[in-house]
Amino acid sequence: MHHKQLLLLLSLLTTLLNSAQSPLTAYAKKITTVLCAPEMEGRGYVNDGCKKAGIYLTSEFERIGLVPLNGYSNQSFYLNVNTFPGKCKVRVNGQKQEPGVDYLIHPSSSAYHGKLKLIQLSAAEIIKFPFGKNLEDHAAITFIPQKGMAKDTLKMVKTKLEKLARINAPVVEYTNEKLTWSVSSEAFKFPYIQLVDSSISVAPKQIKTQVDAQLKQDVEVQNILGYVPSKNPSDSFIIVSAHYDHLGRMGKQTYFPGANDNASGVAMMLSIAKEIQGQPLPNHNVLFIAFAGEEIGLEGSSFFVNQHILGGDQISLVLNLDIMGSGEEGITVVNGTVYPQLFQRLVSLNESTQSVNRIKPRGKAANSDHYPFSEAGIPAIFIYTMGPNKNYHDIHDKAEALSFDRFDQLHYLLLRFLQSF
Repeated sequence: MHHKQLLLLLSLLTTLLNSAQSPLTAYAKKITTVLCAPEMEGRGYVNDGCKKAGIYLTSEFERIGLVPLNGYSNQSFYLNVNTFPGKCKVRVNGQKQEPGVDYLIHPSSSAYHGKLKLIQLSAAEIIKFPFGKNLEDHAAITFIPQKGMAKDTLKMVKTKLEKLARINAPVVEYTNEKLTWSVSSEAFKFPYIQLVDSSISVAPKQIKTQVDAQLKQDVEVQNILGYVPSKNPSDSFIIVSAHYDHLGRMGKQTYFPGANDNASGVAMMLSIAKEIQGQPLPNHNVLFIAFAGEEIGLEGSSFFVNQHILGGDQISLVLNLDIMGSGEEGITVVNGTVYPQLFQRLVSLNESTQSVNRIKPRGKAANSDHYPFSEAGIPAIFIYTMGPNKNYHDIHDKAEALSFDRFDQLHYLLLRFLQSF
């Protein structure tokens, strides 16, 4: 085959493959790409990232045709949050370290600029370290885990290191684990730096670091609300929710895109909203909520539940969606064992449709926005997909890394599930 003919054939195949992508998956990819763009700043609290994402979702709710709840299309609440708006630099032995790959700044770390002399202590020495004891100026308690160290010992050491950074001294922790970041509402008195090095056994004499940190008080964030009224007049609501906030920025150079967690869940919620807007449920209003403040401790959902905008007896079900970007290995239903009838209803629907190859039940867990509802006695389940994509709370959780392998099938399974009420 001639080179030009081959190129033409490849181009045609690519076009065919792209056109074979369903409108649902195309929409999900569009929403995820927008929410993960650098302009959204990781949907955190530097450069108003979370606020920008909220404005975008408010307009998308309006575009779909969702009705404000009691006249409100959003619900404001306030957070304290530790942020890293400026420089985050670390040098070890003169070598520049790559943020998110070679190191993380602890989300509660204070600001620091200069050199730190590393004083290496064993696990036992750290656990026994007295809280009143001060190190010399510009010295950091340094910990390197030994190979084969028990997980519970490691957990104890890390808890103690955090307490020491809170009041006593700077901390430098070496780790062999995957770098996983989070967001914090408090600031330690001292810096805390986590470094990756699987081969090191003796700490270098010093590191050089510049960390710009700022504890922000009373940052306004918003839950985004909109519903589809039922066909027949009804006081009963089903809530479909997904959190849209993420971790934001760790310095000017590094942001956490949060594609699987949870731009993908927002995409699934919106695709279901579009469908139900076109075909409302007979006897249930469906309220869609994009929650803020999930990553900092389920703040948005807790606020919604505590405000009692809807009475608990008005809410028949909460379906919370998070990590919807894969599905190759099926789905997990948190609270599946708490509400066995709801779980069985989903399993039975899947048996007739073969939407996903496995539905795994899980017990109670405070790991997403279903939790404040079920703790208040409102039936709530949380569904997430399982698959080979293990990017989570890291710089690699990008839109292009998501397969959306079972997005369409899962969309229709969840739709049938909602229509069964």
